[in-house]
Amino acid sequence: MAATLNGEKITIAELDESVKSQRQRIDMELYELRKDGLDNLIDQKLLEQAAKAKGVSTDELIKAEIESKISPPTDEELQNLYNSRKQKDSKPFAELKDDIRQYMMQNKSGMVRRSFLASLRQAAKIETHLSAPRIEVAEAGNPALGPKNAPVTVIEFTDYQCPFCGRSRATINQILDTYPDKVRYVLRDFPLSFHKDSFLAHEAAHCAGDQDKYWDYNKKLFGNQSALKEPELKNYAKEVGLNMKKFEGCLSDHKYAELVQKNLDDGQQAGVSGTPAFFVNGILISGARPFPDFKQVIDDELAKQ
Repeated sequence: MAATLNGEKITIAELDESVKSQRQRIDMELYELRKDGLDNLIDQKLLEQAAKAKGVSTDELIKAEIESKISPPTDEELQNLYNSRKQKDSKPFAELKDDIRQYMMQNKSGMVRRSFLASLRQAAKIETHLSAPRIEVAEAGNPALGPKNAPVTVIEFTDYQCPFCGRSRATINQILDTYPDKVRYVLRDFPLSFHKDSFLAHEAAHCAGDQDKYWDYNKKLFGNQSALKEPELKNYAKEVGLNMKKFEGCLSDHKYAELVQKNLDDGQQAGVSGTPAFFVNGILISGARPFPDFKQVIDDELAKQ
């Protein structure tokens, strides 16, 4: 029991349910913190073991295998980077040259270090036992691609006006191309409140789905993220070949407003606070992350089958 109010009990279960979404976010943040910390510890111990095997100190190993292999950038490389990022109000190259050199040296150092550590990891036997928290998220009758019995389900909460969601399309396509029989992808609506045209755009996509054109229309919306007002939504309907009378009736009746709102509510309950947010068999991957981040989780899930 957590409390009593005029004799009425407030249970721990009620309390936990009331803060469920916040607890889920904290659990995921704690997992990410532990995972990053574990990766750093593994890297440090790999360096220590490699140094011991060579009969040198860790600092000596780093100098030999990392620092000695970092060549200073040439003046031409410095100038090329400056030119590629130059703005109208940029300082002259001469004033920024040392800063650019330091930046490039740090980048090169990071690349060489990651490459060396990757070689050590490949040669080592590493078993990790951290388990990512899982959040129960349903398809809830939303559009999906891939086999229903796929061992891995990727559910995305997305916003048609979110530029990061737009950038994630290539990653989603790569996932589906790489795992055609192993992954089911589900799209759920999460129109952010400050994207004023997004809610209706999500309704419109479901209206297109009534005519089996959801994914064609979805592609139009992501391809025109800055132009999603109602007249434009109708133009896209024409472009994908919809029956306009049915589409306009669906849109004006707000047939799918309740579904879009349910998706939004469910996402918030699952701890989603921004887009895109992905759940891979319930494991949260937040933000527009690159394909390798998804591949690692998907491969881990497939290995458990």
